[in-house]
Amino acid sequence: MKKPTKIVYRFFDDNEEKHYVISSFSHKELEALLEKYKSKKTEVVAKEFISYLKRSDSEAEEVTVIDFYF
Repeated sequence: MKKPTKIVYRFFDDNEEKHYVISSFSHKELEALLEKYKSKKTEVVAKEFISYLKRSDSEAEEVTVIDFYF
């Protein structure tokens, strides 16, 4: 059985804040969900969208990305 792939996406909400979210959705699936979300809202707020995403993708979560140099 193939383990589902998770992808980290970087996005900016309407407040121009940068966020990272990990999801098992493909780029195309995530775009479709975002369009559905936008049709119900006047603006995209990251925290609200991530909560909305979690209803469809239980593995989705916001992550913190930190640079690591060695």
